[in-house]
Amino acid sequence: MRKKVQSLAFISLLILGINLLLTSCSGNETKEQAKEQVIDNQSSDSSKNKEALPEVSYNLPSPLQIASLFKKSGLVYIEGITNNQKDPAKYTSNFSKSLILGVYGADLAYCVLNKQNQDAMLYMKASTQLSGSLGMSSIFEEGSFVKRFEKNINNEDSLRNVIAEVQMATDTYLQDNEQQQISAIAFSGAWTEAMYLGSKVFEKSKDKKLNEKIQEQMTILSKIINVLKSRESKDPEITALASDLNGLLEVYDNFLSVKNSKTASNEEESNNLVILSDKETSDLIKKISELRNKFINS
Repeated sequence: MRKKVQSLAFISLLILGINLLLTSCSGNETKEQAKEQVIDNQSSDSSKNKEALPEVSYNLPSPLQIASLFKKSGLVYIEGITNNQKDPAKYTSNFSKSLILGVYGADLAYCVLNKQNQDAMLYMKASTQLSGSLGMSSIFEEGSFVKRFEKNINNEDSLRNVIAEVQMATDTYLQDNEQQQISAIAFSGAWTEAMYLGSKVFEKSKDKKLNEKIQEQMTILSKIINVLKSRESKDPEITALASDLNGLLEVYDNFLSVKNSKTASNEEESNNLVILSDKETSDLIKKISELRNKFINS
């Protein structure tokens, strides 16, 4: 029964993510706000509530949702900022494979949303290779995902559908085999990569909306860390990953703008988006970049 409830929770989030992508930016504001409310609710839940785990951590962790949130805020394509997809074999431990699987998931969505479909095909193949080395070859074989992705390479709706099916099949497999630590690690990789892509685009575009989205996403980092800590017994390397992410959170929490927001006596004022100074924004982007580069070179 528990697994059924978890799967339903995942499917509901997945549907929200797909809806974000299938609607236009002009007509999508209500759905976007609803999705962000779901994320905010997850962040406020008890960190020890393991029943909430699949809502924030599943394999190939919702690249449709993460990337679409940034895309709506101005995430344009910049060549060369994604992780190299040509050498997945260099990641040898289960931990590094899981982490990069999440990174590739975010890069895959970034390419699809920006119609870089040939690159997206390479990320799909790289993800297939990593999944196979983690014991999940059957997922891609049974669903013929790579063949379907390649066949529909110029149909964005079909590509999104394939990604959604991969997510659902992988999530079910990991739950059934009690390997949710892979989900937690992969989610961390995907979130970090999405933040990195968003920050690199912001450095060039200086788009205010994109900067705001980066700051909004910082509000769920404590939840990600708590999820990782709940899985530490499954993989000893998770402890260091949680510590790395906590280092990023500490940088953010120590910004004067964030401290002032947290101590605001007016409840309405304290719920407003934190406005970082230019230096704080620069320092945050630098820390995100350092963390992401450490992950892809692990």
